[in-house]
Amino acid sequence: MRFSTTTAVLTFLGITSAVPTPVELAPRCGTTLQPSIVQQLQQSYPAQSYPNRAVSAGGDGYFEVGQSSAATNRKYMIVAFSSIPAGSYGCSLGVAFPAGYPLSSNPGSPSLNVKTLYKDTPASITTPNSWSWNTFFPPSSPPLGQGVYGTTSLTTPQSATINTNACPPGGGSLAFIVSLADWISGPAGVSYKSGVSPQAGFYLTHNC
Repeated sequence: MRFSTTTAVLTFLGITSAVPTPVELAPRCGTTLQPSIVQQLQQSYPAQSYPNRAVSAGGDGYFEVGQSSAATNRKYMIVAFSSIPAGSYGCSLGVAFPAGYPLSSNPGSPSLNVKTLYKDTPASITTPNSWSWNTFFPPSSPPLGQGVYGTTSLTTPQSATINTNACPPGGGSLAFIVSLADWISGPAGVSYKSGVSPQAGFYLTHNC
């Protein structure tokens, strides 16, 4: 039996169309969550509780970490996510910025440390709250997790997963404290305003 050129081409196209593309093979996340809490802690005002600036809570999404030196005027940020359904898995903290997004950082793109907060007691992650620098420092456990959960630097454009861990077994919230890396000894900082469309800043995915 002889095949025409047209038949051969159609057969080839039928085969190739059945082969999954890399996009089809990539895992698809069930849900992307925006921060429910974006709240600053300031060493210079250790008893001051600052407002929640998360966009989802009606804030301006402002995020800023920095320091005058390794031990003075440090500014940390709490970034938390709520409404994680019970039974969720693969909770991944990520960060993304589109090209050209207004991001202020100095010097260069300083390294950031990310630590977990209230990992074993997600019900403690609430807003409004009275959290201040004195609530968490000097460090103790709980509420701070032991060691560094992940590290990152903020740049544009960017799309990165910082780390993945188990979601709260019964559902609820996850929270993180973001600071400059411990080894940075001089003045440094990074700031931006979170955005949702396009994604700009920290986000959480689950069921990936």
